[in-house]
Amino acid sequence: MRFIAIGGDERMVYAARELSADTLYLGENMNIDGKYSAVVLSVPLSKDGENIDCPLEQTKFPLSRITEFAEENAEIFAGGSCPALEKICSENGLALTNYFADETLTLKNAKLTAEAAVMLMIQSSKGSVLGSQTLITGYGRIAKFLASAVSALGGKVTVVARKPEVRAQAELCGYMAVDISEIHGIAGEFDYILNTAPAVLFTETDFNNPSAVYIELASIPQEPTKSFCQKHGVNYIFAGGLPGKYSPKTAGKFIAETIQNIIFSEIPRKRAPN
Repeated sequence: MRFIAIGGDERMVYAARELSADTLYLGENMNIDGKYSAVVLSVPLSKDGENIDCPLEQTKFPLSRITEFAEENAEIFAGGSCPALEKICSENGLALTNYFADETLTLKNAKLTAEAAVMLMIQSSKGSVLGSQTLITGYGRIAKFLASAVSALGGKVTVVARKPEVRAQAELCGYMAVDISEIHGIAGEFDYILNTAPAVLFTETDFNNPSAVYIELASIPQEPTKSFCQKHGVNYIFAGGLPGKYSPKTAGKFIAETIQNIIFSEIPRKRAPN
């Protein structure tokens, strides 16, 4: 199988190497040699639903151009999906696989995210994780790894979750747990606030501890939380795409391993008719 990898950050460079991709397309100046039986697209796939970002070359790659490089019956491996890509694959008989939907890769990526988040905690404060009070909103994959890492370093963890059964899970792991309705009265007590919930949960009055650090790990707009933090002296850190920034070699290896496992599995990939 002959690969071409298109777009993405540094982790895609390492993924391409692991896959022995003939070409890594990162910008308009790359020479393309014919067509390919496998096209690997970046994670995240697209910010606007029409283009793949190529940040290493500060350019974009239109999804509509994929057919220029995909041979007949080629396989498309994408770090996500969107209507435009699905339509292109459907109209051209290309097999589309969202490799980022693989649970094993998702867990590994969550672990790398948590690892980098703890590093940011250490770097961003004059205090330490040891003995700190840390509030983690949500209790999904990333939050669970975070809670474990912070606790292992001697930090005291409080988890915010809406569902009673989720709070029970956190408590059974040795953490404090509170309902979402309770955070407005206690947010100022924490040295670190790490948000993994895809929602704006805090109001301006919650940020009354100027020595606190707020780390945004969810894929949500920075405002209004960023302005709330800055107004009251709280250190706001937007921490999107941490694996690509801090552990691209390992993250790229995980992507390549996932694609290889998909290729060699017996599970048929979805191929839409022409």
